[in-house]
Amino acid sequence: MRQFLAILNDSFRLLRARTLFWISLGVSAFAAIIYLSIGFDEKGITLVFGLIDFEMEFAKKGSKGAELLYYGVFSNAIVGIWLTWIATILALISCAPVFPEFMEEGSAGVALSKPVSRPLLFIYKFIGGLLFMAIQVTLFVVIVFFAIKLRLGVWNPSVFWSVPIVLLVFSYLYAVMVWLGIKTRSVMASVLLTLLFWIGSFVVLFAESVTYQSTLTGRGFLGTTLNEEGIEDYRKMNEMFKLPYAILPKTSETSGLLDRLLVLGDGDALGKATIEAMGRNGMVGDRDSEVIKDDLDRHSPLYVIGTSLLFEAVVLLLAMRSFCQRDF
Repeated sequence: MRQFLAILNDSFRLLRARTLFWISLGVSAFAAIIYLSIGFDEKGITLVFGLIDFEMEFAKKGSKGAELLYYGVFSNAIVGIWLTWIATILALISCAPVFPEFMEEGSAGVALSKPVSRPLLFIYKFIGGLLFMAIQVTLFVVIVFFAIKLRLGVWNPSVFWSVPIVLLVFSYLYAVMVWLGIKTRSVMASVLLTLLFWIGSFVVLFAESVTYQSTLTGRGFLGTTLNEEGIEDYRKMNEMFKLPYAILPKTSETSGLLDRLLVLGDGDALGKATIEAMGRNGMVGDRDSEVIKDDLDRHSPLYVIGTSLLFEAVVLLLAMRSFCQRDF
């Protein structure tokens, strides 16, 4: 335990020494304050702590629409875009040098001179790299927790589900980057290849979801109506994507779990309540509403996280093997 705390403390010192860490932390805090500045009154929504207001009948203070809008901004914009995309990229860039620099001549020798095995040292350094994302996500969610109390009048601890969810998404990609960093010993190569892997896996997962929905709705990717032959073609395409879908880490689906875990004041999950509200307001038809619900729930959290962690475990084992075989 003492060695783990020492290496963890060393990782924290390295992160604090990086300018990008403080930039990302500052931007996350700024984004949380912007979220805090959103409010509601008798007319609708207000921005910048009441300096700007918009009339919105469905988002008046105390209404169900205001609750859905406030949680929706947090789940889809803040978590879905900032934390799981932009902040994750910044974290990957900042953490990319951890293993390549550690493996430079003389750097690892100091740590290995202590009574700790190479596999344990690898695990400790990997966990230390997760600190980057853990610190800024936790800070952000704490501010959001108090913002929800201020704007909606309730304490909602379910928002803290976003911390492990974002950490999981980051860990999938960080594992790939660590392996590539050990294999190439190049910071730039590991970052670029990881981003390419992320884009490629996102395309595969998106294609699987689109082809699945098309077989249910009878509409193609561009909204064209499909005949029986067209539906069968989409079904065949969906079958092609099923295997890579099962193998690859599900970054977007993992972050999407927040819509199922974030609970509103009446006990409904955010995703279900949003779909029902869209149906009531005529934004989607009954058939489309059922398809969206089906796509939202067709994979259990256990399947989404379990298969993704299995991929991560395999990659980490490969990275650990390469790390242990390297001469330092």
